Amino acid sequence: MDLAADTTGFLASIWIYFIGGAFVMASAVLPPVPSTTVFVALGALAGLDGGPQALPLVLAMMVGAMAGDLLTYWLTKLFGHTRLGSVRGPRRQRAVDAATRRLTQRPYMFMLTSRFIPLGRLSSNIAATVAGYPLRAFTVFSFVSAAVWSIYAVGIGILTQYWPGISTQVAVVIAIVFSIVLGWLVGKVSAWFLDRKKSRLLSGSTPEQSPRP
Repeated sequence: MDLAADTTGFLASIWIYFIGGAFVMASAVLPPVPSTTVFVALGALAGLDGGPQALPLVLAMMVGAMAGDLLTYWLTKLFGHTRLGSVRGPRRQRAVDAATRRLTQRPYMFMLTSRFIPLGRLSSNIAATVAGYPLRAFTVFSFVSAAVWSIYAVGIGILTQYWPGISTQVAVVIAIVFSIVLGWLVGKVSAWFLDRKKSRLLSGSTPEQSPRP
């Protein structure tokens, strides 16, 4: 596979890392902005002639992710969560409520998997801020989550390079589709696991009714 079609050399320039990181940062506040798919596609081109390099891609995504998380943290502090983000109304409120509940139950697991849940990144960042998490603890959560997310996105793209007999364009499409499906599965499984604990707590707290004579 080669990238002869890129006659501008843009994919091998340093700007690809800055622009990709900016997409990830913006997606923290504006979920419709693509982030994972951008780096999955770039990962499918990593190391090819005229393409980006894998390690700078991971670092660029990590920096963009942490910058976006911290931006959300401070915007929520300044303006409150009701004015933040492109998705407002009952759906966003339900997402924030669910994120707050899951964050309280299993904070480490939820922060790691929230990237794969629809509205999960924005909602988890808002929930952590509203819950009063200190900036230092929030930064640690963000760093670990960003590292896992970045390696996941770029790694899936790189793996498609080892599929024999496919073109660069097909590899990019396969990588994006596979990442979406896998991300959806991770989100569903993690949401089920986190909500199961709530169901157990609710069933355990239900008072037993005494039998009638």
